[in-house]
Amino acid sequence: MSLARNTTITRALGGAASLGIALACAALLPGTASAAPVECTTAPSGAAETGLAGASQCYSTADATSAAAGYGFEGWGSATALSNAAALALGFGGGTAVSDATFGAGPAAISFGPGSVATNEAIGPGLSIAIAGPGSVVTLTPTGAVCNGPGIAGSFTTLQGCIG
Repeated sequence: MSLARNTTITRALGGAASLGIALACAALLPGTASAAPVECTTAPSGAAETGLAGASQCYSTADATSAAAGYGFEGWGSATALSNAAALALGFGGGTAVSDATFGAGPAAISFGPGSVATNEAIGPGLSIAIAGPGSVVTLTPTGAVCNGPGIAGSFTTLQGCIG
């Protein structure tokens, strides 16, 4: 096989792969929405924040030693952090995410899709995450993890988790 033919085949395969990836992304990723996202971030000793724009909502609050961030894009994200903790909540496309952290915890809650609810309540040092897909409810607390529907949760502190 000549070098020119190898280059042509390589380019054709690369182009086909790029087209396939682009089509997969277009089919799987959410489209552009007309609503504006809202973000609420509270740094240590900062004021609690609330945001609302159409179906996008957020809330965050933290004490003098903690930080919290809530983000809503056609969804709701609520984050609370106390006693050297950091909390993150992301709600997308009709989802509700709630993240509460205390005593050095670092939880994240992410929900995407209509009717999805992700709740992550963490106490004590360590990271944890709860992710809920459309129509599912995922809950992670210090006493256990429950995944009803498509989702995943896991805690490095309690070593508990679930896959739905």
